[in-house]
Amino acid sequence: MRKTMKKLAFKGAGVLALAGFLSKILAALYRFPYQNLVGDQGFYAFQQVYPFYSIITTLSLIALPNFLSSLIHASDQPEEETHQFFQLSLILSVLSFLVLSLLCQPIASLMGQEKLAGPLLMAILPLLLVPFLSLYRGRAQAKQDMVTTATSQVIEQSVRVVLIICAALLFTRLSTNVYTISFLAMLGSFIGGLVALVYLMFSSPFKFQGLFTNFTALKPKGQIIQKFGMSSLVFTFFMIYMLILQMIDVFFVKNALMHLPQIKTSNQAEILKGIYDRGQPFLQLGLVFTTSILTDSLPKLTKAGRISKKIWNNVTYLAIALTVGLVILLPEMNDVLFKSHDHVLSLQIFVCQIPLISMIQLYHHDLFLAGKNKISGLILLSGLGIKILSVYPLTVSYGLNGAALSNLISLCLVLILYSLYSKKFPSQLCNLRFWLAILMMVAVVLIARQFFMVSGRGLELLKLIILSGVGAATFFKVFQMKPRDFLD
Repeated sequence: MRKTMKKLAFKGAGVLALAGFLSKILAALYRFPYQNLVGDQGFYAFQQVYPFYSIITTLSLIALPNFLSSLIHASDQPEEETHQFFQLSLILSVLSFLVLSLLCQPIASLMGQEKLAGPLLMAILPLLLVPFLSLYRGRAQAKQDMVTTATSQVIEQSVRVVLIICAALLFTRLSTNVYTISFLAMLGSFIGGLVALVYLMFSSPFKFQGLFTNFTALKPKGQIIQKFGMSSLVFTFFMIYMLILQMIDVFFVKNALMHLPQIKTSNQAEILKGIYDRGQPFLQLGLVFTTSILTDSLPKLTKAGRISKKIWNNVTYLAIALTVGLVILLPEMNDVLFKSHDHVLSLQIFVCQIPLISMIQLYHHDLFLAGKNKISGLILLSGLGIKILSVYPLTVSYGLNGAALSNLISLCLVLILYSLYSKKFPSQLCNLRFWLAILMMVAVVLIARQFFMVSGRGLELLKLIILSGVGAATFFKVFQMKPRDFLD
């Protein structure tokens, strides 16, 4: 029976990993047509409020369901614990929504654009769904039913993406107000969560009877907070870490851009921030593959208690290779995907976060498995501190390049502190064959680029596909590895 449960757990984790992979691909890809439809200023209006929404959905999709699942497994009174969890999450969600709703206008002003208040209100509206989504997903995971959670995740993301693109299409026909379109796009995100909740309610036999009994009893709710513990807190903090970095950009970058001599109006600064935000889908696409390797391995990691050398190798090599490929092909990608060649250098600096984030994930999970959660949290906080201190002056001094550099500096500090504390240097960086493969890939792509002097988006796309294929084939041939070796 125990072996069967373990097999189900591993299989369930694989299903969740696949759903997460598909959702992340969708989350990255829809941004390209969205930007093409609404322009850089429209993309800015969406990306300014997106981190608020994304942090909320991370809580309802991963952090809180995982906590409830572990709470049910460890409890002698699972139903009572479930009721208290739901009541506490409902109280905190409603209070958070009310407070943030009242602060929407001041927060929008701090962002540098009061018209963002409406889209921000829609971005925080999913807070009201968090208790219900977390309840159903957590109970399903406690029963090793990962398929239900995975299906709800894909449904939510699919509905959301369709409605966001519909909102962008409306922009080309009915409205020229980018803030109205951002409002509608965020409303679509809320509807996606609502549809996922309806699916969960119909696919689960669970009823709400008794959930509101002893609603005012504070002592049991305080015990639930205590059980959340340091490990859950740091786990949640890490899950939303990159979103917090985005949030810092939301409050500082546009305001800093207003001090550039070439910027005369708020609209110009917003367009420039929209160009900077193009880096996000490139970053997400790069991280999808490295994060998926680690996510797929988590059940085995929990069993082994450590991250194997093979996973370190696969994640590090793939992250660096993907980043180098993105950097050299970004001029063509920017032309094909965004019809623009503007500020390519800032985007190239921006995507250099991929290997840093990937290696930070490895160090973080290593310390998490070792139970060193407090030091991990302190290291992550130090990175946020450097980001807050550096982003404004660097952006004022160097524009978008400075904003992108602030991310690299903060992540480099985090990576150095992790490696010093763990006393584990990434030996993969000393592999001469790997660097030879990288150099050969770059050389071949740069030479091949000279044979494809084309114009027009269609031909540029064909050129991009050919260069990508040639570069990847060269890397794997020289490095003497096959693509599937990274997934084994």
